[in-house]
Amino acid sequence: MTFGNRVFTQVDRPSAELVARLAEIPTPDLADSMKRAGVVSGGIQAIYRPMRRVAGSAVTINLLDGSFFNMLKIGMEMTRPGDMLVIAGRANINYALLGGNVCKGLKHRGVVGCVVDGAVRDVAQIRDLDFPVHARGLAINAGPTVGPGEVNVPVAFGHCVVFPGDVVVADEEGIVVVPPRYAEEILERVAKLQAMFDSIQPALERGEVTNIASIRQTLMESGCAFIDAPYSLEANHNGQAAKESMIE
Repeated sequence: MTFGNRVFTQVDRPSAELVARLAEIPTPDLADSMKRAGVVSGGIQAIYRPMRRVAGSAVTINLLDGSFFNMLKIGMEMTRPGDMLVIAGRANINYALLGGNVCKGLKHRGVVGCVVDGAVRDVAQIRDLDFPVHARGLAINAGPTVGPGEVNVPVAFGHCVVFPGDVVVADEEGIVVVPPRYAEEILERVAKLQAMFDSIQPALERGEVTNIASIRQTLMESGCAFIDAPYSLEANHNGQAAKESMIE
């Protein structure tokens, strides 16, 4: 039985045009538009800053026991220009799963970036390459080289499931995974969200708190009291608070 030790050599990739459209969107806007589905744990961060936003089609590597070298190399061989390498290292930060030389090779293959649920090393070299990498941590030691793993299977990655061919968008604020079959719907939601943000800019520039009337109403309906007086320890203790006024 090959389960747990498999390499799928083909990936159903989305169009480059779709990936490029998603790459234009900040990850918080995608997260809001997806109702927080597809959002990777904030514990996986950009390893250097500033870091440009990137998006690519996922090639996944599942490292079952932390042994990385052989499966990592095979996973690299499966990549094409425009891909994002997704390494599911089970949050192990005791040793590095990626370093500067591997990143150099990935960049020259046309890979747009790499996200790692585990540790990496050689930050200065990776920064100099201008190769975007997100990871859970940093480690100096390299891990074991030989062991089981899988390539291009669904992986658990930072509280999210990533399928081969999903669009992974990563920037300084985080990582979002977009299933291609829902991308057009999500892009429509993003457009509406960004139009709403544009519409409130004049109010923000006047220093106004937006939607305050409806927020007050909702709070009062929930039983919240608005008290038209300063807080007083004595009055609060004696139960003789100043006149309560339900402010609309």
